[in-house]
Amino acid sequence: MQEILLYGLAKDATESYMEDLLATNCKNEQDIEKVIAVAKQHGFHSFRVAYYNGEKPDFTKIFNK
Repeated sequence: MQEILLYGLAKDATESYMEDLLATNCKNEQDIEKVIAVAKQHGFHSFRVAYYNGEKPDFTKIFNK
């Protein structure tokens, strides 16, 4: 089962390493848009959507570039 993760930067955050995980329970695009709308009201910006399928991370891809 695929999990949709939504990240965003808080009002004064400027670097990607400062992202906050905003949602893990979105089921579709409409859910994502609802969370983004509320997050914007609280000053969040620069949203990023990621998908997780339960697979193990393969960190060797980082070193083999």
